[in-house]
Amino acid sequence: MLCLATSIWHLGRFVIAIVGSSESAHQIVYLIYLGAIFIPPLYLHFSLSLVNEEKTHRRVLVGAYSVAGIELLILLSGHLTSGVRLDPHLGYYEIPTRTYVLHFLAFVLVPTYGLFRLIEHYRVSDLPVKKNQLKYVIFASLIGFLGGGTSFLPIVQAPIPPFGAPLTYFYTFPIAYAIARYRLMDIGVVIRKGVIYALLLSGLLVPCYAIVVVSQYVIFGLISYSFSMVTLVLLTVVGFLFPKLRFKTEDALERALFNKRSDFRETLLRSSKDMVSIVDIKALSENLVQTIGKTLAIEKVSLLLNNDGSGSYHLEASAGLDLALSDRVLLHREGPLVKLLQLRREPVVKEELEWVPVGPETSQTVQTMSKLGAEISLPIISKDKLIGILNLGHKDDRTIYSNEDLELLTMLTNQAAIAIENARLYENLKQSQDTLRRADRLSSLGLLTAGLAHEIRNPLVAIRTFTQLLPERYDDAEFREGFQGLALKEVDRICGLINDLLSFARPSKPNVAPENINDVVDNIARILETQAKEKNVAIQRDFGEILPKVWIDREQMKQVFMNLILNAIQAMHEGGSISIATRSVSRHGAEPSGEFVQIEVRDTGIGISEADLQHIFDPFFTSKDEGSGLGLAVSHQIVQEHGGFVTVESTVGKGTAFFVHVPVGKPVRPAAANGRAQVNEANLNH
Repeated sequence: MLCLATSIWHLGRFVIAIVGSSESAHQIVYLIYLGAIFIPPLYLHFSLSLVNEEKTHRRVLVGAYSVAGIELLILLSGHLTSGVRLDPHLGYYEIPTRTYVLHFLAFVLVPTYGLFRLIEHYRVSDLPVKKNQLKYVIFASLIGFLGGGTSFLPIVQAPIPPFGAPLTYFYTFPIAYAIARYRLMDIGVVIRKGVIYALLLSGLLVPCYAIVVVSQYVIFGLISYSFSMVTLVLLTVVGFLFPKLRFKTEDALERALFNKRSDFRETLLRSSKDMVSIVDIKALSENLVQTIGKTLAIEKVSLLLNNDGSGSYHLEASAGLDLALSDRVLLHREGPLVKLLQLRREPVVKEELEWVPVGPETSQTVQTMSKLGAEISLPIISKDKLIGILNLGHKDDRTIYSNEDLELLTMLTNQAAIAIENARLYENLKQSQDTLRRADRLSSLGLLTAGLAHEIRNPLVAIRTFTQLLPERYDDAEFREGFQGLALKEVDRICGLINDLLSFARPSKPNVAPENINDVVDNIARILETQAKEKNVAIQRDFGEILPKVWIDREQMKQVFMNLILNAIQAMHEGGSISIATRSVSRHGAEPSGEFVQIEVRDTGIGISEADLQHIFDPFFTSKDEGSGLGLAVSHQIVQEHGGFVTVESTVGKGTAFFVHVPVGKPVRPAAANGRAQVNEANLNH
């Protein structure tokens, strides 16, 4: 629009320079200012849109267009100029009135403000492409307005010709270069649509116009070109508005006349988006079946999913389908219904099969669908493989499934295929994680058993000695009482160690509950003290006295602290100390944020190099001669699943400190028993 206004202005200037009479020149003045008046607001609009400030400077923009509107009214009333005069060298020029100063001020101030906004954004922008765009536009603007400004000189009868006016033509060159070189605007879309519309106009409207003209002559015996032009304009308007109004009108009528259909469409579309967030295959299947059944008011809905191991499709979820255990439907991958769906890849309608059989096995297919209470069976396909079958029975009102219903349900099954594959991948991931945890737990148990064997052997020696000497010194009351108390104490110690070991080794279901973190850490520290003493390592405790309880799985967090303390012991070959501390911390301005209980495990061992520090949480990475490399990876994952995080500090030769942060309050992920989960990138990586 800016370039169009500039072109109109220059067209007027060209024509007024070659006309032969003052009357004609006076009429051309209106053409000149029809373009010139709108150059300032259009330039401002272009500048603000380029820097995304249309909304923030809306009042300024409205003010600029309002001034242009006032100028237009003054022009049309004949009060912007009072006539024309003839310059012997330059041709006719208009004679300004007092109100002309409004146009001059608008031409100077409004573009200056737009140029100022461009320069300001160029100065602060740190995007190279954007700076290039702004640079070329600013350069072109300066050429255009400085050159165009000289056209005011003859108007005020200055003895200087408008020498800069031809420079205005060069305004388009930098803009065109910026469009072609730096993709300033998507000019390709404009050109493509322009060509399409031009072809449509020439191919459709021109013949229509000819038919209108000929029809007038044949029917009325005369031709009204004005009427023909009005008809052509109406045809053009209707042609452009029909595609835009069609969908809005269709939607409005559906809401008014078929409100139920519009509602179920929105419900199913919303359900298709929600399915992606469900990662439990059972919960996903139930959600799909229940949603479709309730939304479309279907009597019977069932979902069968394939089992790669058995090569069959088993009933995963159903609604309204009452089947005895002995009558459960199991479809083999070579069954007729499965083969038909795999071949067609589109919904199969039972009634159509009864009318038009598709092969010798059609009767078996119909029988299977009847057993499932299915009027329609829809394939769920992923990667060219039939992974499931969705069966729908009669609607409550016994209406047929329309083409629109089938299209919507097909789109839903496509989305369901993605959700089912995601859920199965998540299940496989969880199984892999469980395998890693079991392997790590067995590795830890092996180390614990070796350490506890020595610890148990010492008190057993004392008890054995007592039992051997007891017959000889039974009459010695002091001997009996002394060794009896010692033996009972050692037996209690052995029982405590074994109970702690069994508590760690016994598999248990995940159980998130509020726990005192000091008790959990101290329990593991006691188990490992024997092993620490053997390596001349002292375990020091500095527990916070008043700590909020944290929602954790006690057994899983035991495994975390077992790994950290064992690693610390193994990092000190010549003895040292391990300091275990707990405290409350707050974290703001970073993710995750909130209130945490921090558990610090610090050793005085050999430390970790900077290169290895980046990989310590990678599965199977280890710098030790022995070990699986699973401990820290599993620990990191467990803490993340509790909504916490782990950080590390290490200096080679001085030691390492691990900081485990557990959030205060009930975590989201461990409590997600409804089948929904958030699988973040970190969990997948570890």
